[in-house]
Amino acid sequence: MKEELDQKIFNYIALLEKTNEELVKTLKKCVELLTEFKSSVPDPQSWQEMLDVFQETIRVGERIVGGKTLH
Repeated sequence: MKEELDQKIFNYIALLEKTNEELVKTLKKCVELLTEFKSSVPDPQSWQEMLDVFQETIRVGERIVGGKTLH
């Protein structure tokens, strides 16, 4: 019974890690697209600040994805 519960928890964590990995990939694609509009927005500096926050989020997400400790 305990092994079955442990396996369910392990599977759940693995699914969360996969979801996080996919979210990071999606955010990277969004940043690529949003970067193309930087020159045409009314406030490019604020736009860049937003992109910088997204880039930092990507860096943190990649560190988490790359540093899996359970697998």
